[in-house]
Amino acid sequence: MQYDLTRPNSGRMIDYWLGGNHNFEVDRQLADQAARQNPLVKQMAQDGRDLTKRCVPYFYARGIRVVIDFGAGLPTCGNTHLIAHALDPKIKVVYSDIDPITSAYGQEILSGNPNAIYFQGDAANPRAILDAPEVRASLGDERRVGIIHHSLVQVLSDDQVRASWQALYNWVAPGSFLSVSGLSEEWATDPELIESAKVYARANIFVHFRSRAQYTQLIAPWRLTAEGIVDNFSWGLSQPPQLPHVYAYSMMLYK
Repeated sequence: MQYDLTRPNSGRMIDYWLGGNHNFEVDRQLADQAARQNPLVKQMAQDGRDLTKRCVPYFYARGIRVVIDFGAGLPTCGNTHLIAHALDPKIKVVYSDIDPITSAYGQEILSGNPNAIYFQGDAANPRAILDAPEVRASLGDERRVGIIHHSLVQVLSDDQVRASWQALYNWVAPGSFLSVSGLSEEWATDPELIESAKVYARANIFVHFRSRAQYTQLIAPWRLTAEGIVDNFSWGLSQPPQLPHVYAYSMMLYK
Protein backbone atom coordinates (compact mmCIF):
# COMPACT_ATOMS: atom_id res chain seq x y z
CA MET A 1 0.00 0.00 0.00
CA GLN A 2 0.99 3.65 -0.36
CA TYR A 3 1.73 5.80 2.71
CA ASP A 4 1.62 9.55 3.19
CA LEU A 5 5.17 10.16 4.35
CA THR A 6 4.53 13.85 5.06
CA ARG A 7 2.37 13.26 8.16
CA PRO A 8 3.30 11.38 11.35
CA ASN A 9 1.16 8.48 12.50
CA SER A 10 0.61 7.71 16.18
CA GLY A 11 0.70 3.94 15.70
CA ARG A 12 4.05 4.14 13.93
CA MET A 13 5.39 6.55 16.58
CA ILE A 14 4.58 4.00 19.29
CA ASP A 15 6.20 1.27 17.19
CA TYR A 16 9.35 3.42 17.06
CA TRP A 17 9.35 4.05 20.81
CA LEU A 18 9.02 0.29 21.37
CA GLY A 19 12.02 -0.43 19.16
CA GLY A 20 10.11 -1.61 16.09
CA ASN A 21 10.90 -1.03 12.43
CA HIS A 22 7.40 -0.30 11.09
CA ASN A 23 7.87 3.48 11.09
CA PHE A 24 9.16 6.26 8.87
CA GLU A 25 11.33 9.34 9.26
CA VAL A 26 8.36 11.66 9.73
CA ASP A 27 7.19 9.48 12.64
CA ARG A 28 10.64 9.31 14.20
CA GLN A 29 11.09 13.08 14.06
CA LEU A 30 7.90 13.84 15.98
CA ALA A 31 8.47 10.91 18.35
CA ASP A 32 11.95 12.17 19.15
CA GLN A 33 10.64 15.70 19.68
CA ALA A 34 8.00 14.43 22.08
CA ALA A 35 10.54 12.33 23.96
CA ARG A 36 12.94 15.27 24.26
CA GLN A 37 10.21 17.42 25.77
CA ASN A 38 9.11 14.66 28.11
CA PRO A 39 10.98 11.32 28.32
CA LEU A 40 7.90 9.92 30.07
CA VAL A 41 6.16 9.32 26.74
CA LYS A 42 8.52 6.48 25.81
CA GLN A 43 8.07 4.93 29.23
CA MET A 44 4.30 5.18 28.83
CA ALA A 45 4.46 3.33 25.52
CA GLN A 46 6.50 0.54 27.07
CA ASP A 47 4.37 0.44 30.23
CA GLY A 48 1.23 0.17 28.12
CA ARG A 49 2.64 -2.74 26.14
CA ASP A 50 3.81 -4.42 29.36
CA LEU A 51 0.26 -4.11 30.70
CA THR A 52 -1.03 -5.93 27.62
CA LYS A 53 1.56 -8.65 28.22
CA ARG A 54 0.06 -9.21 31.68
CA CYS A 55 -3.59 -8.98 30.63
CA VAL A 56 -3.54 -11.61 27.90
CA PRO A 57 -2.20 -14.40 30.17
CA TYR A 58 -4.71 -13.29 32.81
CA PHE A 59 -7.52 -13.80 30.29
CA TYR A 60 -6.07 -17.14 29.18
CA ALA A 61 -5.81 -18.46 32.75
CA ARG A 62 -9.55 -17.82 33.12
CA GLY A 63 -10.50 -19.76 30.02
CA ILE A 64 -10.73 -16.84 27.61
CA ARG A 65 -9.87 -17.82 24.03
CA VAL A 66 -10.94 -14.63 22.24
CA VAL A 67 -9.20 -11.28 22.75
CA ILE A 68 -10.48 -8.03 21.26
CA ASP A 69 -8.08 -5.08 21.22
CA PHE A 70 -9.56 -1.63 20.56
CA GLY A 71 -7.30 1.25 19.57
CA ALA A 72 -4.61 -1.35 19.14
CA GLY A 73 -1.95 0.46 17.17
CA LEU A 74 0.28 -1.72 15.02
CA PRO A 75 0.37 -5.50 15.67
CA THR A 76 4.13 -5.40 16.28
CA CYS A 77 6.62 -5.38 19.16
CA GLY A 78 4.90 -7.96 21.34
CA ASN A 79 1.35 -6.79 20.72
CA THR A 80 -1.74 -8.83 21.57
CA HIS A 81 -1.73 -11.63 18.99
CA LEU A 82 1.97 -12.32 19.55
CA ILE A 83 1.37 -12.73 23.29
CA ALA A 84 -1.80 -14.78 22.79
CA HIS A 85 -0.40 -17.13 20.16
CA ALA A 86 2.64 -17.88 22.28
CA LEU A 87 0.12 -19.32 24.76
CA ASP A 88 -2.16 -20.97 22.20
CA PRO A 89 -1.99 -20.41 18.42
CA LYS A 90 -5.76 -21.07 18.21
CA ILE A 91 -6.72 -18.00 20.25
CA LYS A 92 -8.76 -15.58 18.15
CA VAL A 93 -7.53 -11.99 18.19
CA VAL A 94 -9.45 -9.04 16.75
CA TYR A 95 -7.55 -5.77 16.45
CA SER A 96 -9.17 -2.46 15.62
CA ASP A 97 -8.10 1.15 15.28
CA ILE A 98 -9.87 4.29 14.13
CA ASP A 99 -6.89 5.38 12.04
CA PRO A 100 -7.21 4.08 8.45
CA ILE A 101 -3.45 4.05 7.86
CA THR A 102 -2.75 2.09 11.05
CA SER A 103 -5.56 -0.32 10.23
CA ALA A 104 -4.43 -0.88 6.65
CA TYR A 105 -0.85 -1.40 7.77
CA GLY A 106 -2.07 -3.80 10.46
CA GLN A 107 -4.03 -5.78 7.88
CA GLU A 108 -0.92 -6.01 5.73
CA ILE A 109 1.20 -7.24 8.65
CA LEU A 110 -1.39 -9.89 9.62
CA SER A 111 -2.00 -11.10 6.08
CA GLY A 112 -2.14 -14.90 6.08
CA ASN A 113 -2.70 -15.24 9.83
CA PRO A 114 -5.95 -17.26 10.20
CA ASN A 115 -6.50 -16.35 13.86
CA ALA A 116 -5.79 -12.62 13.90
CA ILE A 117 -7.65 -9.95 11.96
CA TYR A 118 -7.51 -6.16 11.84
CA PHE A 119 -10.62 -4.04 11.36
CA GLN A 120 -10.90 -0.28 11.08
CA GLY A 121 -13.43 1.18 13.47
CA ASP A 122 -14.18 3.67 16.22
CA ALA A 123 -14.03 2.38 19.82
CA ALA A 124 -16.81 4.85 20.62
CA ASN A 125 -19.08 2.63 18.50
CA PRO A 126 -17.84 -0.90 19.23
CA ARG A 127 -20.90 -2.67 17.84
CA ALA A 128 -20.02 -1.46 14.34
CA ILE A 129 -16.79 -3.40 14.75
CA LEU A 130 -18.21 -6.44 16.53
CA ASP A 131 -21.10 -6.79 14.07
CA ALA A 132 -18.91 -6.47 10.97
CA PRO A 133 -19.17 -9.60 8.79
CA GLU A 134 -15.41 -10.25 8.98
CA VAL A 135 -15.43 -10.11 12.77
CA ARG A 136 -18.57 -12.23 13.10
CA ALA A 137 -17.09 -14.82 10.76
CA SER A 138 -13.92 -14.94 12.87
CA LEU A 139 -15.61 -15.18 16.27
CA GLY A 140 -18.72 -17.18 15.47
CA ASP A 141 -21.01 -17.32 18.50
CA GLU A 142 -18.26 -16.85 21.09
CA ARG A 143 -19.09 -13.98 23.44
CA ARG A 144 -16.96 -14.81 26.48
CA VAL A 145 -14.02 -12.60 25.67
CA GLY A 146 -11.17 -10.51 27.03
CA ILE A 147 -11.21 -6.89 25.85
CA ILE A 148 -8.23 -4.55 25.82
CA HIS A 149 -9.21 -0.88 26.02
CA HIS A 150 -5.88 0.79 26.76
CA SER A 151 -5.16 4.52 26.40
CA LEU A 152 -8.50 5.09 24.70
CA VAL A 153 -10.68 6.82 27.26
CA GLN A 154 -8.58 9.96 27.01
CA VAL A 155 -9.83 10.49 23.46
CA LEU A 156 -13.47 9.85 24.41
CA SER A 157 -15.90 12.05 26.31
CA ASP A 158 -17.65 10.72 29.42
CA ASP A 159 -20.82 10.09 27.41
CA GLN A 160 -18.83 8.22 24.75
CA VAL A 161 -17.09 6.08 27.35
CA ARG A 162 -20.38 5.16 29.04
CA ALA A 163 -22.05 4.32 25.73
CA SER A 164 -19.09 2.29 24.52
CA TRP A 165 -18.70 0.29 27.72
CA GLN A 166 -22.45 -0.29 27.97
CA ALA A 167 -22.50 -1.61 24.40
CA LEU A 168 -19.62 -3.93 25.20
CA TYR A 169 -21.31 -5.11 28.41
CA ASN A 170 -24.50 -5.88 26.52
CA TRP A 171 -22.60 -7.85 23.86
CA VAL A 172 -20.27 -9.98 26.00
CA ALA A 173 -21.18 -13.11 27.95
CA PRO A 174 -20.77 -13.39 31.73
CA GLY A 175 -17.20 -14.22 32.66
CA SER A 176 -15.79 -11.64 30.24
CA PHE A 177 -13.17 -9.04 31.15
CA LEU A 178 -12.39 -5.47 30.13
CA SER A 179 -8.89 -4.10 30.77
CA VAL A 180 -8.79 -0.30 30.86
CA SER A 181 -6.13 2.38 31.16
CA GLY A 182 -6.43 6.13 30.84
CA LEU A 183 -4.62 9.34 31.64
CA SER A 184 -4.79 10.95 35.07
CA GLU A 185 -5.68 14.47 36.14
CA GLU A 186 -1.96 15.35 36.39
CA TRP A 187 -1.97 16.04 32.64
CA ALA A 188 -4.05 19.13 33.37
CA THR A 189 -1.74 20.51 36.07
CA ASP A 190 1.84 19.27 35.62
CA PRO A 191 3.90 21.59 33.33
CA GLU A 192 5.81 18.73 31.64
CA LEU A 193 2.65 16.78 30.92
CA ILE A 194 0.86 19.88 29.64
CA GLU A 195 3.66 20.38 27.11
CA SER A 196 3.48 16.72 26.10
CA ALA A 197 -0.25 17.07 25.48
CA LYS A 198 0.53 19.91 23.07
CA VAL A 199 2.93 17.66 21.14
CA TYR A 200 0.29 14.93 20.94
CA ALA A 201 -2.14 17.50 19.56
CA ARG A 202 0.19 18.00 16.60
CA ALA A 203 -0.42 14.34 15.76
CA ASN A 204 -4.20 14.95 16.07
CA ILE A 205 -4.36 13.25 19.48
CA PHE A 206 -6.51 15.36 21.83
CA VAL A 207 -6.97 14.09 25.34
CA HIS A 208 -9.38 14.08 28.30
CA PHE A 209 -7.94 13.80 31.82
CA ARG A 210 -9.75 12.17 34.73
CA SER A 211 -9.30 11.56 38.43
CA ARG A 212 -9.69 8.18 40.10
CA ALA A 213 -13.15 9.28 41.32
CA GLN A 214 -14.19 10.25 37.80
CA TYR A 215 -13.16 6.86 36.44
CA THR A 216 -15.13 5.18 39.22
CA GLN A 217 -18.29 6.96 38.05
CA LEU A 218 -17.91 5.53 34.53
CA ILE A 219 -17.56 1.83 35.39
CA ALA A 220 -21.12 0.56 35.98
CA PRO A 221 -22.55 -1.90 35.02
CA TRP A 222 -19.09 -3.46 34.80
CA ARG A 223 -17.50 -4.38 38.14
CA LEU A 224 -13.95 -3.85 39.35
CA THR A 225 -11.72 -6.78 40.24
CA ALA A 226 -10.22 -6.83 43.72
CA GLU A 227 -7.15 -4.83 42.63
CA GLY A 228 -9.31 -1.75 42.09
CA ILE A 229 -8.04 1.27 40.17
CA VAL A 230 -4.25 1.38 40.38
CA ASP A 231 -1.68 4.03 39.54
CA ASN A 232 -0.23 4.18 36.03
CA PHE A 233 -0.07 0.97 33.98
CA SER A 234 0.81 -1.11 37.02
CA TRP A 235 -2.31 -3.30 37.19
CA GLY A 236 -1.23 -6.88 37.81
CA LEU A 237 2.16 -6.00 39.28
CA SER A 238 2.82 -7.30 42.79
CA GLN A 239 5.26 -4.42 43.43
CA PRO A 240 4.37 -1.36 41.33
CA PRO A 241 7.31 0.99 40.67
CA GLN A 242 7.51 4.25 42.57
CA LEU A 243 7.33 6.98 39.92
CA PRO A 244 7.32 10.79 40.23
CA HIS A 245 4.08 11.04 38.25
CA VAL A 246 0.74 9.34 38.56
CA TYR A 247 0.28 9.90 34.84
CA ALA A 248 -2.41 7.26 34.29
CA TYR A 249 -4.70 4.76 35.96
CA SER A 250 -5.39 1.14 35.03
CA MET A 251 -8.03 -1.36 36.10
CA MET A 252 -9.62 -4.69 35.21
CA LEU A 253 -13.41 -4.85 34.91
CA TYR A 254 -15.58 -7.94 34.61
CA LYS A 255 -19.13 -9.06 33.90
